[in-house]
Amino acid sequence: MTKQYSEKRTEETVRLLLKIMERNVIDTDVILAEFEATHTEHECDQSKIYDALVAGHYALKEAIEDINNRLNK
Repeated sequence: MTKQYSEKRTEETVRLLLKIMERNVIDTDVILAEFEATHTEHECDQSKIYDALVAGHYALKEAIEDINNRLNK
């Protein structure tokens, strides 16, 4: 294994990770919209599972932004 090979695999893995995370943001956005369409605001506020998905959704978005910022330095 060479340095160049390792760097290439790392770059490919980061691109794949970003692609997966971006797809997960799209998917969670759809599910959140469905939940919001079928529940009142109060029900959304009281739902632990909805709250957990919201937290995960925004954590993914922040992680994507952080990775992109690091790549663009």
